[in-house]
Amino acid sequence: MAIRVVVYALLVFGIAEAIRFDALYPMEEGYYGEISRTEISQEVILFFLFLFYLALGYRYRPVQPLSNLVSLFFLISFIREFNFLIDWWVYPALMVLAVFVWLMIRDFRKLKDATREFFSQPASAWLLSGFLITYIFSRLMGRSKFWLLLYDEDIYRIAKAATEEGLELLGDTILFISAVEFFIVFWNRKNRLSP
Repeated sequence: MAIRVVVYALLVFGIAEAIRFDALYPMEEGYYGEISRTEISQEVILFFLFLFYLALGYRYRPVQPLSNLVSLFFLISFIREFNFLIDWWVYPALMVLAVFVWLMIRDFRKLKDATREFFSQPASAWLLSGFLITYIFSRLMGRSKFWLLLYDEDIYRIAKAATEEGLELLGDTILFISAVEFFIVFWNRKNRLSP
């Protein structure tokens, strides 16, 4: 456990430094734009989470109905990150959403047991925490109305972008930690069941 605390602390330190590095050496005009180390890190983590939860369901069937839905949620989030690049990003996202709905209907009877098994794992607390930070708190902290209370209209955007994107990357990192924790749980379970 101590090793995990140290590794996770170093991971969080690393993302804080990456965010600071984006302030020191921006990759494009302006700070924390779509092409920044912070944004690229978010995209990489989201794609990893899509693949991980897909594989988790494949390897551990009792959670597969829910794990598939979680993986597709992260795929939609990954696609959404490219809204700056392709105007029609919503169409692939809608196709993935259609698969999500189809799987939810198809596996409806299995979802209750899969959800119980999935959320009985301590790793699910990491998942919920990361979700709350990325998809709720970072958005609330990114509201322009809040930043205009603190800064002049000409300068608030940098602080707003740094905070919102930084919190989003923190949440994504905690979601990544949840994947590591799920891996440890199911790896240990598989090894205990092996002869």
